[in-house]
Amino acid sequence: MTIAETRVEELTFTFEWYEQFLDALRARGRRFRGYRDDLSAGDVVLRHDVDWSLRSALETARIESERGVSATYFVLTTSPFYNLLHKPNRRILDRIEALGHDVELHFSTHQYWDAEPPERELRERVRSERTVLSELVDGSVDVVSFHRPPEWVFRREFDGFVSAYEERFFTDIAYRADSNQRWRDESPLAGPLPDKMQVLTHPGLWGVEDAGFAERLRSHEERTLGRTRRFMEDQFIEKKYNIDDFCPVDAR
Repeated sequence: MTIAETRVEELTFTFEWYEQFLDALRARGRRFRGYRDDLSAGDVVLRHDVDWSLRSALETARIESERGVSATYFVLTTSPFYNLLHKPNRRILDRIEALGHDVELHFSTHQYWDAEPPERELRERVRSERTVLSELVDGSVDVVSFHRPPEWVFRREFDGFVSAYEERFFTDIAYRADSNQRWRDESPLAGPLPDKMQVLTHPGLWGVEDAGFAERLRSHEERTLGRTRRFMEDQFIEKKYNIDDFCPVDAR
């Protein structure tokens, strides 16, 4: 049975499966493009919303780079799981870019509003977060993916930035996503592939071994708390100040 023939309920969320997924797309002649490119038949816009784990994002970035695949990584400035200004996380952003990928803004409307705000207010909030992220990455930050997107952002264009949910990326081309660790009704490779497609994955859902959604989240939670405990011990009790010692980038 090929990866395309695998039933959706049997798909595993492992880095090995992700490697096979990319290899299958490449074998079918797919080209990987970004949000600033003019898309044509055979193009795939590969996107990652980094909700939980920058370290898992670095792993998928390496897997892609080894295959000559480029992707766009959307990161939160408001995440409780990672602080982009923390030195190890700045280094991860640097490495992701060095591997040939774009880093853009993952924006959470839920941090600010419970309902649709005036567009001017939205633009100002997005602009302020883009400014923060632009200080940490080399490329320009002008593409936005909305975190847990409310209905009012779908198929809509905004002044001042590109949205990953504009019609040209979300309706005019096929859309495949692993949201909540589900590939909807079938494998993302099932049947004839559409001419153009946007593929979204969340690196935090993936790992060396397969695991369910809640188990994966608990695992990330424990690792994050573990790093916080080591930080408190080293910085405030042992009075150590070498951040690299207690929080190496390569440790997922």
